[in-house]
Amino acid sequence: MQYADHAGSLLQRSQHDGKMTDYQLASDAEPARWIVDRIGPFGVDVLSVLPAGFDRYARVFHPAHLDGQTVSWRQVAEANGRIPHPGMQWPSITGDYRFHWRDDQPGLWDQHPAEGTIPAHLARLLATELARHTTTPETCWYGVWVGFGGVPVPPEAARFEIPEREMFLLRGTVTTIVDAPALDGFDQRPNLWWPDDHAWCVATEIDFMTTYVGGSVTAIAALLALPDVEIMAVPPQMRTTFDGDTVNPSPAGH
Repeated sequence: MQYADHAGSLLQRSQHDGKMTDYQLASDAEPARWIVDRIGPFGVDVLSVLPAGFDRYARVFHPAHLDGQTVSWRQVAEANGRIPHPGMQWPSITGDYRFHWRDDQPGLWDQHPAEGTIPAHLARLLATELARHTTTPETCWYGVWVGFGGVPVPPEAARFEIPEREMFLLRGTVTTIVDAPALDGFDQRPNLWWPDDHAWCVATEIDFMTTYVGGSVTAIAALLALPDVEIMAVPPQMRTTFDGDTVNPSPAGH
């Protein structure tokens, strides 16, 4: 991990043809000020993880896996006699809280959705499309939770706070989240990212198995039309906590 060896310098793992393919430390946290000013109270709704003011919001569901193949939340819900909908929660569609923390459902899924990080293939699909919906694709800001044990934080890193979460700030391009290695060498990617013109924002809360996106009507419509992505439009006031699924029965085990 380059932080440990070169704290305060560019995170120079790779450069190709002059293109920045890794994160830089931000010089200060001012680019995150608008996030701090517009985000809502912790643990309530979509506006607890994304800033208010966007025309539309959407929720991207991280897939489960079975024998290395992706399994959608819709497939899991329907196999368990549950109803897939924008506010569904993993314990509700599996029927038991234990499926969040341990165990699997043989023959349906053997690896639960990625939690607290957007999977690489989804990051690529979102970044590729969202790059078309900003005037500043060459300047993108990335917020990373300081509490990840595998991600050393340089002492001089610029920090900012949203409710219950302290972040440090990195800079890159819109595609840096695709081009750069994971922050911990495995699967960890930034939790918040947005272009310099604030045209959209992407958030993967550390306790969530889904990613939320806010943007223009056109940007969200383009995301909703992407193939091979399980994504649904959501209202900004939709609850995001486990008890927010008001359609399916409450899960057992809690």
